[in-house]
Amino acid sequence: MGLINKLTNTKINNPILSSKDNLDINEISLILNLIKNSPFKGGDIEIIYNLVIKLQNQYSKLENNV
Repeated sequence: MGLINKLTNTKINNPILSSKDNLDINEISLILNLIKNSPFKGGDIEIIYNLVIKLQNQYSKLENNV
């Protein structure tokens, strides 16, 4: 499914990740542990925080489906 650009009337395809591109629960856990044990500078904290929230949400969804 794609969007239609109203100005040029052309279809814009939205890329969809294939199942091989999705992270499994073990991969997410590994990334979260690496982040937990890594030092960060002040400017990176907000970006890392938002990333961790997304990873934790995906982890929770996968954990509930198992």
